Amino acid sequence: MNQTRIPVQNLIKTFSLGTLSLGANRNGTQESLTRMFILKKNGMEYVGQLRVSPDAPVVKIEVFNENYFDEFEQPQSAVLENLTQKVLSKVKKESETPESVKELIKDFTEIRELEDIESEFFEPILQAEERDIDVMFGRLNREYFDDKIKATVKWGRDVKTQNKSGFRYGSYDENKKLIRVHPRLKQDFVPIYVLELTIYHEMCHQFVPPYKKNGSWQSHHPEFKKKEKEYQNFKDARNWEKNNWHKLLLPANEDSEAVKV
Repeated sequence: MNQTRIPVQNLIKTFSLGTLSLGANRNGTQESLTRMFILKKNGMEYVGQLRVSPDAPVVKIEVFNENYFDEFEQPQSAVLENLTQKVLSKVKKESETPESVKELIKDFTEIRELEDIESEFFEPILQAEERDIDVMFGRLNREYFDDKIKATVKWGRDVKTQNKSGFRYGSYDENKKLIRVHPRLKQDFVPIYVLELTIYHEMCHQFVPPYKKNGSWQSHHPEFKKKEKEYQNFKDARNWEKNNWHKLLLPANEDSEAVKV
């Protein structure tokens, strides 16, 4: 299968993460580093923290304002991946960053790039009937929602150009009670559990609907996230999205063995 691959170092260009400002090094040594940072996006400020240490995990990044991720259509894991690259890149360029910390950042980045390359070689064998989204919806409804979700599910429309601003796996129209799934998820390199989580995620929007808090609507609130994590393959699906979502920015390869539905 011929798939055009977007290099890891170019992924950050598909996100508008906001303006990044680094704080002073806190509790740092010659072998470790802790930096607070602020992201300014759409008139709001979001506070986060980066830790680099020789102990596992080597790199840990957090954003303390969870509603920061509501600014994006991409999965939270993909946003964190790109944000990690952006913050590490800026820290690595600073002259006051210890050389030992720069080496840790370099090793971490090289390992992540190797993992991304290796993921290209994993293509599970899937059957066309497994991607019947109506059957999938019915089973998820029984297993997780006691058949309480009243909605229809359909494939959306694809365009034959590369996405430049991001990729949206699915959507839920509350007025029409309609779940749309992006047709690029038909492709045979996309695991079934990723397609299932996409449908399950949109079903959660009806089961735990958005509410207003502090003057703004919250869609991915704590109750929503708790329900979403009940899906049995949640971690596997999010991990696959984290490493492979950029492949879906491209239109489906006409020569690939895309499932016909």
